Amino acid sequence: MTVETLGYRGEGIARIERKPVFIKGALPSERVRALVLLVKKDYAVAKLLEVLSSSPHRVTPPCAVFGKCGGCDLMHSDYKGQLAFKRDAVRDALRKIAHIEPYVDECVPSDRVLGYRNKISLPVRKTKDGAAAGLFAYNSHRVVSIDDCPLQTDRVRSVMPALKKFVSFFDPYDEERGEGELRHIVARDLAGALSVTAVVTRDLSERIARAAEEAELAADELWMNINDLRTNVILGGDTRLLRGERSVRDIIIGGITLPVETHPNAFYQVNGSIAAKLYEAVRMTAENVKPRLIVDAYSGGGLMTALLSDCAERVFGVEIEPSAVAGADMLMQRAGIKNVRNILGDCSAELPRLTHECGDDSLIVLDPPRSGCSEAVTSAVDASGASHVVYVSCDPSTLARDLFRLPSYIVRSVRPFDMFPQTCHVETLICLERK
Repeated sequence: MTVETLGYRGEGIARIERKPVFIKGALPSERVRALVLLVKKDYAVAKLLEVLSSSPHRVTPPCAVFGKCGGCDLMHSDYKGQLAFKRDAVRDALRKIAHIEPYVDECVPSDRVLGYRNKISLPVRKTKDGAAAGLFAYNSHRVVSIDDCPLQTDRVRSVMPALKKFVSFFDPYDEERGEGELRHIVARDLAGALSVTAVVTRDLSERIARAAEEAELAADELWMNINDLRTNVILGGDTRLLRGERSVRDIIIGGITLPVETHPNAFYQVNGSIAAKLYEAVRMTAENVKPRLIVDAYSGGGLMTALLSDCAERVFGVEIEPSAVAGADMLMQRAGIKNVRNILGDCSAELPRLTHECGDDSLIVLDPPRSGCSEAVTSAVDASGASHVVYVSCDPSTLARDLFRLPSYIVRSVRPFDMFPQTCHVETLICLERK
């Protein structure tokens, strides 16, 4: 088969008798041999056997488990090809789902295509060889054990051998039975502090501290998070610091210094340099709009809220995670910001109330998780009087769906940002203006 294009998950798409065939690992323009594994009414799935003629964008992946681990989708493509794919993915989603065709800017590149990621979450599962910490295989919950990950910062990579030893002291989690002790191990390198969090099913604080010592785990902060729920959510609500001190670190964005706490439950973007460019672009939009009121929905640890604080008289941040809101309150206090109110609550419940205060001199910022906004949120935003909306998305499909639910607004600009090099994921900044 000859591969024509890439699907939204980075799979090569060829055709047999006009039926699309998805081939993971194949690139556009390549002639390939593939084994068809699954045939459905509207599509087929095949396994790549051999590349007969290579794409000019094909490169050798710098990772031994690429193709086995499900973390990266595009490591076999050069960076120019990756950026082009991401721009096309945004454009195609807007056309097919939102039924609009605005101009899409070139994808803003990451400063680093390897070593950019400040956080790794490793599921811990039982294998025939004992406890295994790694990443899930593509489209499954089977753990691929890893010793290294070239996407991570040097500091995260330096503790991965110790993490592997650490997990051997615990009974690994069994998803099917809901049994075991250690579910995940999370390492994050944020603003110079390396924190490690053991996600366990019950209080194992003494054993965690002892295992960390035995494994020579060199972390500034050691945390325990208890999650006894049978869900796919990584972190539970009970998080305790076991070793180290709760530290305040400075993050500098656009020349503005923001003091933050590195709490495990607080959300921060995994690519610091591209996050700074994205946040600066949001701030620039606010400066141009000159709103009286800003509502920052899904505000996380309050970084974006703080950056927008001097762009309006009043700013509201809305976040559902209690520890993130506590961190955001602390950030405003330490930074001397007095015009921000952080609200603890679900955006689906809080946005309909807040948008009653929005007039034509208001700006709403939406930065939802991958699942996008609920209908309650998009309905409230569409019915608001806000003159402008900024939508920051990490999934083109849910972004396009939500834009379709905002008929009172017109798209003024679309700019993709490469927050996640080597993967099919893309961050997108869209600016909307009320019709």
